[in-house]
Amino acid sequence: MGDPAGIGPEICLKAWAELTNGPVYTRSGQPITLRLYGDGPHLTELARQLGIAIDPASVVHCAGFGPYPRGVVSAAAGKAAAEAIRQAARDCLGHQLNAMVTAPIHKEAFKQAGFNFPGHTEFLAHLCAQPTPPEVRMLLISDDLCVVLDSIHLPLRDAIDRLNTPQLLQTLRVAQTAGPLLQTASPRIALAALNPHASDGGLFGEEEARILEPAVAQAKAEGIEVTGPLPADTAFMKALGAHPAARSFDLVVCLYHDQGLIPMKLRGIDEGVNITLGLPFLRTSVDHGTAFDIAHQFRASPASLLAAIRRAAASLP
Repeated sequence: MGDPAGIGPEICLKAWAELTNGPVYTRSGQPITLRLYGDGPHLTELARQLGIAIDPASVVHCAGFGPYPRGVVSAAAGKAAAEAIRQAARDCLGHQLNAMVTAPIHKEAFKQAGFNFPGHTEFLAHLCAQPTPPEVRMLLISDDLCVVLDSIHLPLRDAIDRLNTPQLLQTLRVAQTAGPLLQTASPRIALAALNPHASDGGLFGEEEARILEPAVAQAKAEGIEVTGPLPADTAFMKALGAHPAARSFDLVVCLYHDQGLIPMKLRGIDEGVNITLGLPFLRTSVDHGTAFDIAHQFRASPASLLAAIRRAAASLP
């Protein structure tokens, strides 16, 4: 359900209502079944206010900590969001679920509740530690663009300081595993450079030669189809193409959060889906935040959540 002080519960219920009228199917044509994880009484009351009929047996109650201040960061809301994620992940790991689709959380509320993780991605990796957390990366996908991030929730200065060849090589390896999501055995990967013009032979920085090029060389030696480092503007221009047949790449690996998120969101925030690569189960998510400014005003759109649910279904056998 995401953070209950935001729009997460509302869009979950609206998506539920829409999918009740028009089911979603897996690749083999099987209709999906939905369970909604969160604060049961909170969700039931919100469904009543929205005029949505929902089967109580399909709501998995994950301990209530309400009431939750509307549109306000609170430890109670952060704890409720975390418990819903924890229980859904447990059921995914226990093979009771085939996939998890998440509504947005608020990172500050998470922190106030004592969960020192900057987002879903890191928290889910922690929950899946067996015995060490898996190497996970954030993938963002829409109908015409796909991005994988080398670093996620870091200050830009830290992201640059921590950039290194072994981690980038691992990112390229994880990006390679996105092939089935893109319906290809070997995705064509573009690596976006850090500096303008990919440093122009060292005129604008040395990270390309010192860090990025060795990672690309090793990835190619392992059979990964990667090109770069390319100037970021060039990488995205060639990945988008004038039309689908003109696209040179299936995905772009970006070095820091905004390098990938800005072009994705320019393509349409309701179309983008966030997928966590590297987990032992499929997890998709919306590509937007908690929208506290419109929380509980009953005008939030479930479009991105519906896209995330449909993307998850299409990825299942």
